[in-house]
Amino acid sequence: MMTVIGKLQDVTIAYGDKIIIERAKADVPAGAIIGIVGGNGEGKSTLLSLLYEEIEPLSGRVEWFGGNPSVSYFRQDEVEFNKTHISKTESELLRKWSVPTDRDYSNLSGGEKMKQRLSAVLAERTQLLLLDEPTNHLDMDSLEQLKKQLDDYKGTVIMVSHDRFFLDETADWIWELENTKLTAYKGNYTEYRKAKEEARKVQQRLYDAQQSKIQRVERQISELKNWSSKAHADSTKQEGYKEFYRVKAKRMDTQIRSKKKRLELELSKEKVERPEDEKSVHFSIGGNQKKGKRVIEAKRIGKSFGNRTLFQNASFTIQSKERIGLLGPNGSGKSTFFKMLLGQESGEGELWKTEAMNIGYLSQTVLDLPVDQSPESYFQPNDYEQRGVIQTLMTNLGFAKDHWTRPIGTLSMGERVKLKLMEFMLDQKDVLLLDEPTNHLDLPSREQLERTLADYPGTILLVTHDRYFLDQLTDKLLIFNNQTISKIEMGYTDWVNKKTKDESEEDLLRIDTELQAVLGELSFLQNTDPKYEELDRRFLELSKQIREIKQK
Repeated sequence: MMTVIGKLQDVTIAYGDKIIIERAKADVPAGAIIGIVGGNGEGKSTLLSLLYEEIEPLSGRVEWFGGNPSVSYFRQDEVEFNKTHISKTESELLRKWSVPTDRDYSNLSGGEKMKQRLSAVLAERTQLLLLDEPTNHLDMDSLEQLKKQLDDYKGTVIMVSHDRFFLDETADWIWELENTKLTAYKGNYTEYRKAKEEARKVQQRLYDAQQSKIQRVERQISELKNWSSKAHADSTKQEGYKEFYRVKAKRMDTQIRSKKKRLELELSKEKVERPEDEKSVHFSIGGNQKKGKRVIEAKRIGKSFGNRTLFQNASFTIQSKERIGLLGPNGSGKSTFFKMLLGQESGEGELWKTEAMNIGYLSQTVLDLPVDQSPESYFQPNDYEQRGVIQTLMTNLGFAKDHWTRPIGTLSMGERVKLKLMEFMLDQKDVLLLDEPTNHLDLPSREQLERTLADYPGTILLVTHDRYFLDQLTDKLLIFNNQTISKIEMGYTDWVNKKTKDESEEDLLRIDTELQAVLGELSFLQNTDPKYEELDRRFLELSKQIREIKQK
């Protein structure tokens, strides 16, 4: 039986005059990992603020059993974070995450800052852990380490995340926020999607059946009305039959009222609402499709900051229309390489770019948008027709009418990412440098962006920690590792499988070499020798390891 530590009791939350969560009910299971999903503006971060008691509900309450739990809260963006003392537990986590502890917080990379703030929260070891987008900026190894930390965490975790792969690996429950409603689903993200789709199909079938019945009854009522009208007309025309037709008309009127009443009563008790269509957004990026095979060529390029070398002596070529994922630990130079392509950073060696290349660059933080301007003043449409095109794009991207004149500084980070994508659409970029494009995008926007970029005819260089996104969009890799850059002619999943196989073969060779050495030593010893038992035990351990590797 599931142990529950708390409960949301008819919780309603408002933002100004707008209700964003209405009469939410949900149990908080002890020791569970709960993923909160939903579109931008559906109230995900607001719900975390409520659980942290930063805000009060408009109505309803959060009830905790056995007293209020101790709570830690990891926020999505915390500019003012500056921890001077690092505990032993934090130091251990930072070491596992390869984050330098001797550097100022302001001098760390985006991923390193995220890890330092995460380590501080995880080290508190509270009963309830609230995480708002903890996977943003984390590299693959760090995501795996965070998964292990959450697996070992003794309390309850409630986290907002758009990382479908991470939610599949960690979540026990999914809370979906959609159209002011909270719905709890047992299982991980994939199980939630299946359950939601099945529920939608069931509701659609019930709705269709009820609509068929309504149409059938309305046809019967219409026929009765026609007969009643004819009977009323006949009652005034045919002498000797007036009373007969009058009674007939009256009987039909009674049947009409009866059928209407029964239908209204049935609908008042068991009316099935039409399933709401899931929110979707629409992107369209054309690209100029310029001719020419090579777009980028690197010859022995390198980049250092002081005594710290990011990469050196790296050579590779990027062809037109290639889709390449950049992989490597935080701080290995992926974003710096983008800046070199944009001419914002210099380096060693030769980095050649075709003159025809029109680059669109999406940075992690989208800080290059003018926060004081509105979309209207930023895009500056020349005429009514262009203004219509831009406003249609904004509507397709999920913006409301008032966004057109609102300062960009008042928009969410997800909305700012969409504005940058609008720039690419309008300017027809043929090379896209995408540095964590899915950060701050909600799930519908991520899935639509996948579909759009799948049809994009230009060249894509992509940095992302969203493994679903990486698998869908790229079929080649640039690996940033061991202070160099290597181009790999395969996609992420194939590379991981090959890497795992190579590592297994390497382990097998190493273990087999040791086993042969142990076996050789054993052959010279009597079984009464004190060392014989220890070597025999080691022989059995190594034999077991070899069997396990071969069975994988």
